Amino acid sequence: MDHKILQYIQKVSCFLGILIAQLGFSQTNYFKQGIPEDKILVVAHRGDWRNYLENSIKAIEGAIRMGVDIVEIDLQKTKEGQLIVMHDKQLDRTTTGKGEISETSLAEIRPLFLKNGAGMPTREKVPTLEEVLNFIKGKRIMLNLDKGWDFIEEVRRLTEKTGTTEQIILKGNKRASELKKEVGKKLDHIIYMPMVWPEDYSIYKREEVINPTEYIREFSKIFNPVAYEVIIKDDTPKADALLKMIREAHAMIWINALWPELCAGHDDDKAIDNPEENWGWMIKKGANIIQTDRPLELIQYLKSKNLKYEN
Repeated sequence: MDHKILQYIQKVSCFLGILIAQLGFSQTNYFKQGIPEDKILVVAHRGDWRNYLENSIKAIEGAIRMGVDIVEIDLQKTKEGQLIVMHDKQLDRTTTGKGEISETSLAEIRPLFLKNGAGMPTREKVPTLEEVLNFIKGKRIMLNLDKGWDFIEEVRRLTEKTGTTEQIILKGNKRASELKKEVGKKLDHIIYMPMVWPEDYSIYKREEVINPTEYIREFSKIFNPVAYEVIIKDDTPKADALLKMIREAHAMIWINALWPELCAGHDDDKAIDNPEENWGWMIKKGANIIQTDRPLELIQYLKSKNLKYEN
């Protein structure tokens, strides 16, 4: 074959490879594609932890195979500033180690094994955030990095390094004006979802109680988020007004089904027995995204109603 023709073929092949890779990555950011109003995204809380270890790479892999759209994982920082994937601030519950993660180096964490639900050691290791990002790169999955609001700069650097910025969702509780002062333009290419808590309930320590209406109004003006995570402690007209406000801002609504106080008593445990009255209630409230500890059952329910998002 002529040398020039061979070079041309190689250049075209390289270009097509890059184009296909970029297309693959773009497919992982559902929000850029435009999600139909009648379709629901499923979020697996800590991955597929009923079959694998919470916050492990296998739990993420299991959720991907299941057809989950987003996996929620938790971040902690080691003594020297490395980000690992773990819910607790201590090593005791989920690993063979002991002590505060913030006082333990990554080198000390590396030899540890994750423990199963019965508290027994397994063969699985504690993953770093970078390892998880490399694993999900280009796969049909997005990650919601819980507790990532304290590590926005570190997360940004790692997602840029691994080429996974399009697959990441951050969230937090700070006022929009305060967040803007802290991060500037660092969130321009990362999806950030504000968490809307009622004035009489939060699982986080609050320095001030923020009026939810003012909170949404300010965020819509400064950041224009694609979605809000809304905690609905009680099914009231006031809660409905907040959901309407979010819809009018052309943003999506994320509702958690993990325990009763997050969803006015319509949680996963009740939904297993009566999905229509519970997950169905969330959909009627306008949920576009549902976070669950029962991802397989939720997916089955949504598919039976032709409501599951597919791309």
